[in-house]
Amino acid sequence: MQKRLPGPVYRQRVLAPAITTILQRARQMVRHAARPTRRLQGTWPEDGDLDLERTLEQRHAGGTALAVTRVEPREAEVVAILDMSLSMTGEKIALVALATAILRMKLEHVSVVAFDTHAHRLVRVNEAVSLRELVRRVLEVPAQGYTNIEEGLVSGCRELATSRRRERVGLLFTDGCANVGGDPVGVAARFPRLHVVHLGHHNPQGTRTCHAMAAAGRGRVFRALTYQDLPNVVRTAVRELFR
Repeated sequence: MQKRLPGPVYRQRVLAPAITTILQRARQMVRHAARPTRRLQGTWPEDGDLDLERTLEQRHAGGTALAVTRVEPREAEVVAILDMSLSMTGEKIALVALATAILRMKLEHVSVVAFDTHAHRLVRVNEAVSLRELVRRVLEVPAQGYTNIEEGLVSGCRELATSRRRERVGLLFTDGCANVGGDPVGVAARFPRLHVVHLGHHNPQGTRTCHAMAAAGRGRVFRALTYQDLPNVVRTAVRELFR
């Protein structure tokens, strides 16, 4: 519809309610899900709640300090790397935007790279972008070109390299079937951690590539048989990877 509408004013009239609908759906899906946290252990007078069991263990070992435990938000830097080649049209793009919105709602520090024949940085590390603007940028990526997974990974790896956070993770959305570029597995090994959301039905080449990339990146593969499955798969991945 955006391609056929005459001029940017009409396109924005179509885009605005689409963004609103995606955000409403994302909020429904994460309504009862807490943000990922981590438990930190310390000793008094550090902040935290008294950890009686660990204090007694330390006393038995000859220690005298009071053990405390506190819960803090998980401070992970995540780059979402999105396959937006020619096959990504209509509903597929909307579902990718929904999945990206869920990721951002659950994890504060999310940058976004899209790729087709070339890679495009949509949101950079530490760039202050509203959730609505993030969704708009994903929806406005034109579905075009070939599938260059290697270049998408190179761009995502460069983004993570600019972050100073200790936990840095790539999350690649792809069917694993590249038709231009070099071998993406070698680039996957450069990531501190790379997880792969394998999209679409089984394809021997794509399946092998997705598993090889995750193995090289010391990560996991999450399976989304259809794009309709993608938002729930991303929600599950965040819960399992960052709990």
